[in-house]
Amino acid sequence: MEEQDQDQTENHGEQRTWSSARLVGLVLIILAGLVTLYSLVGYVAWQSGQTIRKEREETQQAEQLARQVDLAQDNIGQGSYSLALRRLDWVLQHDPDNKDAQAVRQQADAALKTALTPVAPPSPTPPPEPSPTPGDISRPETEFERLRRLAKQEKWENLFESTLVFQQQYPGYERLQTDTLLYDSSFNLGLSYIQGDQIEAGIYYLAQAEKLGDLPQEALDYWLWAELYLQGMAYYGVNWGVAAGFFRDLCLSAPFYQGSCDKLFDALFAYGNQYLVAQDYCPAAQLFREARQHKRNQDLDLKLNEAVQGCAQATPTPATITGTLPVTGRESLATPVSNE
Repeated sequence: MEEQDQDQTENHGEQRTWSSARLVGLVLIILAGLVTLYSLVGYVAWQSGQTIRKEREETQQAEQLARQVDLAQDNIGQGSYSLALRRLDWVLQHDPDNKDAQAVRQQADAALKTALTPVAPPSPTPPPEPSPTPGDISRPETEFERLRRLAKQEKWENLFESTLVFQQQYPGYERLQTDTLLYDSSFNLGLSYIQGDQIEAGIYYLAQAEKLGDLPQEALDYWLWAELYLQGMAYYGVNWGVAAGFFRDLCLSAPFYQGSCDKLFDALFAYGNQYLVAQDYCPAAQLFREARQHKRNQDLDLKLNEAVQGCAQATPTPATITGTLPVTGRESLATPVSNE
């Protein structure tokens, strides 16, 4: 009888052990399923976020391209065909199959060729004539004709210097026409320099032209863009946040000017990297995302992922108590509990 009771006890123990093992196994299976489910949900959410972000970036770029095409059409209406072509070339560089840009570019190119078509065959270019110095002009009518020839030949630098010398010696001789020659030379020099590498010189010459007459909108636009560029370059490598602000405005209005969007990318990347080094991940992620709208590379993607992960794991920093006096040596404000 005792042996039968002992066998029953052992059987019950084995059953309990087997039940516990099955229970543990079931729990592990459920946990594994939950982990797999959460991982799948997280991956789907991440993929969805990547898709949404890519669509947003493509939408923003499409809006910028469309804006440049619209501005190019406005430039054609204003007679600024060269500026319109620069805008459209930038658009086609980023979107070669843009039908609107192709059509507007053909329109601008045809208008520019019509405007530049000479009425009469060009005359042979004479050899360059030396500029006179003050006091050397003996016959003003002869020198005035030479100035007009320089304007026809578009010798703007020589014309500008010679006209200044002429006006110094003969300030009252054909003053209106010499002012016109001075305006034409300074305007064309300014527009040429400001579109190239001599930006400050270009601003100087446009300022001289503005003293003599109104500037067309194309020149005013370039003047504004040049100042934004110079201001951005003044902070480039010194204060990335301020530099990014100037290049952000310039990239929006004139992305083709002096590589403004490339400069914006450099400033955003460097500024975001400063936050990343300081482990301030959320601002870094925002700057890196904006930079990726203008250019993408592997280094940027790595830093963006690091910033996004750091921002997701970031916890608020406890507030620091300031403006207090030390507790040591002061009477406690708490009322002691009497033991009586």
